[in-house]
Amino acid sequence: MTEPPNTYRFTDASVWRPWVTRVWFERLFPLLPRWLAANLITLLSTGALLLVFGLALAPEGVPPSVFAFVLLLVIQFYVAGDHLDGMQAKATGTTSPLGDFLDHHCDLWAGCILVFAYCALTGTVASWQLPVMTLLMGAGFAVTYTERAEFRRLHFTSWGTLEAIVIVSVFFASWMVPPLARWWGRPLWDGSVLARHLVVTVLGCVMCVGAMAVIIRRMRGISWRLGLHLLTTGAVASWCQVHALDAWIGWLMTVLISAEFVARLMQAHTRDGHRPRPAWGAAVGAGALWLAPPSTWLPKLVLAWLVLVYLQTMWRVLWPWRSHWRWVNTAPSGR
Repeated sequence: MTEPPNTYRFTDASVWRPWVTRVWFERLFPLLPRWLAANLITLLSTGALLLVFGLALAPEGVPPSVFAFVLLLVIQFYVAGDHLDGMQAKATGTTSPLGDFLDHHCDLWAGCILVFAYCALTGTVASWQLPVMTLLMGAGFAVTYTERAEFRRLHFTSWGTLEAIVIVSVFFASWMVPPLARWWGRPLWDGSVLARHLVVTVLGCVMCVGAMAVIIRRMRGISWRLGLHLLTTGAVASWCQVHALDAWIGWLMTVLISAEFVARLMQAHTRDGHRPRPAWGAAVGAGALWLAPPSTWLPKLVLAWLVLVYLQTMWRVLWPWRSHWRWVNTAPSGR
C-alpha cells in the first residue's frame, strides 16, 4: 500500500533531548491549558524572538548583560514552545499538515534570528561571521528537508539543534557576568585580532557542517536543484558582503532565499510529486547582481523582490491548508 505523501519516518538521536524533555517539557506541559491551539503556541514562541531581533538591530541601546539576559530568557521560551506545540497537538487531536509546516518552517526563522542576535551581542555583525553562519543555517535546513521530501525521513543527529541551543544558552548566561563577557572579548592569543568567542562560532559551524555531511552521505550526494539553491544563496550573500551593505539587509536577503526554498520543499513533501520546481529566477537574478554596477537603489529593489516572492510562496503553501487554521481548541480534552 502506498504511503500518504505527507508521512515520513522520524528518528532522533539527540544527546540532550531525553533529559531536557523529562526535567523541563514534561513538567511544563500539564500547566498548558488545553484550549490553547498548538498553531498559536508555535507562532507565539517564534514571535517572541522579534523582541531579540529588535534589540539586535541596535545593541548599543542596552548593556550587554541585559541583552544577554533577554536572549537567554527568550530562547528558553522559544525552545519550550517549539516542543510543547507538538505535545499539545497530539493531546488535543489537532495534528495537521499546517501545524507540521509551521513548526518546522518557524525553526528556520528562529535559528537565523538567533544567529543575528549572537553576532550583535559579540559585536561581529559587520564581520564575515554573520553571512557565513546564516548561510550554514539556511543550508542545513535545505539539506534536512530535501532528505525529508525525497526520502521520506527526518533524522536529528546526536549533536544537533537542541545541543547547539544548550551551548549558546550557557554562552549567553556567561555574558550576563561582565568579567566573563570581557574574557570572551579578549584576543585568542597575544596580538590576535580574533576574539575568544570565535571558538563558539567555529563550534557552531562545525556542528552544522557535520550534520549536513551525515545527511548528504545518507542521500549519496545532493540533487542539482539543491546545488542550484545553495549556489544562489551563496552568490547573494557574498554580493551583499562585497558591497558592504547594511548587515541586516544581507542577512534578510539570505534568509528569505533559504526560507522560500524550504517552504517549497515542505509543500512538495505533502504531494505525490515531491520535487519542487527549481528557482531559476533567483539563480539568474543572483548572477545578474554581480554584473550590475553598484547603486543605492539596487539592494532595496532586490530585497523587495525577495519579500514578494517569499510572500507569494507562503500564500500558495498556506491557502490550501486554511481549513486547519485553529486559534482555540473548541472541544478541548482534559481541562
